[in-house]
Amino acid sequence: MGKKGKRNKQKDAKKEADKVIRESGKLMVGAYTDGREGLFSKAVKQMRVAIQLLESKKELMVYTRDEHVSGLFSLMTFEYERKNFKAAIDSYNLVMGGSKHKTCSPQFRGTFYLYYQLIMLRLCGRECKLSDFAHYISRQGNRITNVICMEAIVAFRAQKQFDSAIGLEKACGSMIWSPLESKLSLALTYLEQYRLDFHRRPQLRSTDFYIMNSLITSLQVEYPIEYYTRFEYCLVLAQWYYLTHTLIDNKEQRERMIDATPEMVEAILTSGSPLPQHSKLSEDSCYTCGQAATSTEVQFVCSGCRVACYCSIDHQRMTWKNEAWKGICIGHEILCPLYKAHRKYKEATKSRDKEKESRMRRRFDRECVRFLADGLDLKDKCFPCEYQSML
Repeated sequence: MGKKGKRNKQKDAKKEADKVIRESGKLMVGAYTDGREGLFSKAVKQMRVAIQLLESKKELMVYTRDEHVSGLFSLMTFEYERKNFKAAIDSYNLVMGGSKHKTCSPQFRGTFYLYYQLIMLRLCGRECKLSDFAHYISRQGNRITNVICMEAIVAFRAQKQFDSAIGLEKACGSMIWSPLESKLSLALTYLEQYRLDFHRRPQLRSTDFYIMNSLITSLQVEYPIEYYTRFEYCLVLAQWYYLTHTLIDNKEQRERMIDATPEMVEAILTSGSPLPQHSKLSEDSCYTCGQAATSTEVQFVCSGCRVACYCSIDHQRMTWKNEAWKGICIGHEILCPLYKAHRKYKEATKSRDKEKESRMRRRFDRECVRFLADGLDLKDKCFPCEYQSML
């Protein structure tokens, strides 16, 4: 074959590759749209079809390699969102182990490697290299690396590696979050560390108490009451009020602080993001992964509270004792009676029976205090009087 024939063959191959890329691109765009709406299972199916289309033209792989790698990366992230970590590892192995992907860009390979660390951390609690995250994120500083940083902090919290979470928040928090979100994330991690590691450090170091007090005081001063619609903000204040109420000398003020905690807890139950996959609780999305309900995938409801919905039995088991939201280890086993009491109270308000409404409200208030004292295991962990001078 002469030079002209080779050029014509390459041109035809390039045209066919462009056609395949356009067809797979439409499927990928549909998958991204479904993913944003919380339809992860549908997004995964569409992404797999797009990848199979690219793989069916092996002779064109030299032209479609980047699209193939991008599709596998998106598939891995969707599986990660669904908490299907083993399937996410399969996508990782297809890229990092396949000879046809040896030439993929160092940026993609680095991003894949960080996700692999996250997956292994969530699967078996394996230690991640914090320096890799901090260095890579500070070097890249784009939307993908920001998401990885957020997921890393969640994963560190879920595996109780709080020092790593705090180190990453301090190193990269200002790059990925607003000042409010950065402070909230750091305050949540400090409180979670105190709550879960109390048996190993019964006397909190005064420096840690000072940091928490400064963070939460600045949050209350800088951000007004309308931020009470944020789940994490309400959780921080509810825990802080309960932990510090013993430091108040004035009995009335101390009781007023305890009375404020049910309002914070109620705000926790009713708050959430407009996006289904990021909402704390939604009657049409899975409590664990955010998978939205469809005509073929109907959510089933927790028989205890009749509020939380799930897309599968596995996801119900996953969050019964483990973390339910952003790596915070508050399983549904703890929240279930709280949701039930809140549902009954809301039903009583609609019945126009004042006596029943008052009775259900008192029951809900008791559940709020029980949630903080027993559920979050804050009883006997309130800060002692020697920290009073720091408030």
